[in-house]
Amino acid sequence: MSEPILFRETLQQHQALSQRGWAIVFVALGVFFSSFGLVMFVKGAWPVIGFLGIEIGALYVGYRVMIARGKRQEEVILTPSTLSLHLRDPKGHLQRQSFPTEECAVSINTPTTWDDPVVLGAGNRRIPFGGDLSPEQRRDVANRLLRALTEARRARSRQKGARTTQKGA
Repeated sequence: MSEPILFRETLQQHQALSQRGWAIVFVALGVFFSSFGLVMFVKGAWPVIGFLGIEIGALYVGYRVMIARGKRQEEVILTPSTLSLHLRDPKGHLQRQSFPTEECAVSINTPTTWDDPVVLGAGNRRIPFGGDLSPEQRRDVANRLLRALTEARRARSRQKGARTTQKGA
């Protein structure tokens, strides 16, 4: 019999614009930079055109990096006996880690800044996650996961108590 899922959260970086939105932005920038470059060329400042191309290239590289980071996912799944982390990198490789709930602890620095991830402690391991979320979102995930972890431990102890009572009868 499979255990009930007490907590399930997929953490992923928020994308401000769709691909269509980014296409509109790049077309608008291309039109603006081409117009500006043409004006500079007519006025005799032709070297400016190359720098405008470099700026567009730098913006495109930044866009590609952001899109790649947006493909990264972290999934947290909690059952009464197990806390699992599924970490998918931008290339799609999946790394799964599972820990018994009795060994797990969740922590986050307070006050939370942009550099403070949620940290899962399991035994002697410390695994940071939620780094792509805002500080408020990280605090919210940490608090909800702590409450769910407490509930999972209670459910686990009730299950053990019920088994002990059945064996003794």
